[in-house]
Amino acid sequence: MSQMGDNANALGCELAGEIVRTFGRVRVRVTGMSMIPAVWPGDVLVVERRAAEKIERGEIAVAEHDGRLVAHRVVAGVSSADAETELRPASVPSFAMAGLITRGDAQLFPDKSLRAEELLGTVVSIERGAGARRPRRKLGIGARMLAAMARRSSTAARVFVRLHAIFTARPERVALCKS
Repeated sequence: MSQMGDNANALGCELAGEIVRTFGRVRVRVTGMSMIPAVWPGDVLVVERRAAEKIERGEIAVAEHDGRLVAHRVVAGVSSADAETELRPASVPSFAMAGLITRGDAQLFPDKSLRAEELLGTVVSIERGAGARRPRRKLGIGARMLAAMARRSSTAARVFVRLHAIFTARPERVALCKS
């Protein structure tokens, strides 16, 4: 991507981050393939502001990282030396103070630890085609198999995305009225 494209993307991500911090909710269009089959390129994610201590394993967290927005599934919490059991209330998980570990469904390895200040919120709705649905916390067997194939082969991931684009109706392809 060109320098101007990189700057525009970083500015757009920064703006989306500021909107969710100010108003508590933002809609963003997905461009990457790291979360297939749960989230596909072209899907629109509705992100709501959420504190780190309220996020549970399996939810899709959205963070601002290196000028990009990243939406990946929470796989674990990170405890730190200052997040010892004695220093935190019993109702607050230890990772709430230290961070989260996330991983794209179609990625082999988890991301580096996500700090609370990078976190924007969680995905509360995935808009695809003419409908919207709540994201699942756990993938079904078919989706897990598809993600495993995409994890091991970028060619397979590209084929899946191409087939998905062919067989999924997008809002721009859906007729508003039928004659």
